[in-house]
Amino acid sequence: KQFLTYYLIAAHPGCREEDMHRLKEYTSKELKLNPEQVQVFTPTPSTNSTLMYYTEIDPFTGKAIFVEKNLKKKGRQKEIVVEKKSKFQ
Repeated sequence: KQFLTYYLIAAHPGCREEDMHRLKEYTSKELKLNPEQVQVFTPTPSTNSTLMYYTEIDPFTGKAIFVEKNLKKKGRQKEIVVEKKSKFQ
């Protein structure tokens, strides 16, 4: 048997907390899973995502985008997705 695993990223350039709430809802309702591992975006050389992170501009549209750079707020985006619901909710 082979199993799929999902690679989810929080705090990607252009993402806000409301996007993480939508991701949480999607993974719960559509994928039927509760993510336990989510990567906080880390800029890496030679990627469009890193370009977006540093310039705060979407390279495909030229429009300004929101980029979360506060470490605690980036962590909060991750917490939203991995937040566990109690069995009583």
